[in-house]
Amino acid sequence: MPTHRMKTYSGESGCVYQYYFLESQERKRWWNRIGTAFLFHVTSDRKQFFVVEVLVEDRALQAWERAHGRALVETEQYAAAKMRLFQAFDESSSPDKISDVRVGESNIDLLLEPLGLTD
Repeated sequence: MPTHRMKTYSGESGCVYQYYFLESQERKRWWNRIGTAFLFHVTSDRKQFFVVEVLVEDRALQAWERAHGRALVETEQYAAAKMRLFQAFDESSSPDKISDVRVGESNIDLLLEPLGLTD
């Protein structure tokens, strides 16, 4: 069984989270692909773990490509998901309250801006 590297993040909410990446999965609605779900195992007490899904919407990736002249590679898509996960940590006081976490057209630029991907 593979060992996961547990990471720690101190949220602005005051809660300290531990998490690790599980996997990514394609998400579809009917027959159309809508994005990629990045799944993270998350805890704030080392006892109860929750799976938090961060959906990186295809429309967000297309909007970013139009605005910046290139597509995001897979590791950059993962970075967008992780930045959105951190934002969710900052906004929530408990992992079981985190839901509907998305990278969409409205937030992808703000999430990736600190990473300097447009330089």
